[in-house]
Amino acid sequence: MFTGIDTIILRVRDISAATTWYTQHLGVEVVYDDDEQKLAVIEFSSGSTLTLWQIDEGADFVVSTTYPILATEDAVLAHEKLSAAGVEVDALQETPGVVYFRFFDLDGNPLEACQVRED
Repeated sequence: MFTGIDTIILRVRDISAATTWYTQHLGVEVVYDDDEQKLAVIEFSSGSTLTLWQIDEGADFVVSTTYPILATEDAVLAHEKLSAAGVEVDALQETPGVVYFRFFDLDGNPLEACQVRED
């Protein structure tokens, strides 16, 4: 019946600031934006997408408790680059076959970077 996940929505306070943050820090491309709806779809090189959607004016912002896990070929390098750019990052974690860490966008929404190792 379904073939996969089309996108995941992350609510943000300011669509323009969020779009800039995601393109700058994650190297994604905006493939669709809608000024009226105040949303932008960003795409990773793999073709997967996230939809950034601004909350309504006057609405209370709630940090997401559901978060995307982003694949990376080098979690250590990704951690270093995000940290050097001033992004809030948690410590690297390692379990058998996996290296990962959580980090946070400008609204405090969590994201996770995950490298699966073939060890």
